[in-house]
Amino acid sequence: MVSENPEINVIKLVEFGAKVLNSGFLSGSRDRAKQEFKKLKQGNVIEVGNVSMGQITNAPFKLQLDYSEFVGPGFGFDSFSAALTSMLRHTESAFKAEKDLNVLMNDEQSEMVLGALPGVVQHEGQTNVMMMSFSFRQPPDIILKLMFVEPGQFSFADSDSGDT
Repeated sequence: MVSENPEINVIKLVEFGAKVLNSGFLSGSRDRAKQEFKKLKQGNVIEVGNVSMGQITNAPFKLQLDYSEFVGPGFGFDSFSAALTSMLRHTESAFKAEKDLNVLMNDEQSEMVLGALPGVVQHEGQTNVMMMSFSFRQPPDIILKLMFVEPGQFSFADSDSGDT
């Protein structure tokens, strides 16, 4: 549980997750990235390595995707990678500026959502928003969940979204 694991360093966990996402989907092999994306899109939780921090050693680190709130037709790898790129750009900017990550905790579900790091994309006038959360429901597993959330709850006045 999150509240039972004070040794989890949120910053290091987010940095580790960002590196995994970048190398797995953006800077590595596009063919391999598409294969992994397909697994995620089919609802699979995929193991991408192990993480150690504090008293946690070699915890399986997994990825999951929830695109149930993606708006519009044609959810595919290009939409996913554009949203991921935007989210990772926000993550990097937040770290450089030492901004608050707006961490929302849900102790009942052992989940931590990062509210300050949305990935915003627009395509043909339709906006979609990707966010990341970390789930600690099945210790020692840590699951980084990428989720598209209903875009109507956000203001996009200062977003860096672009037409993708």
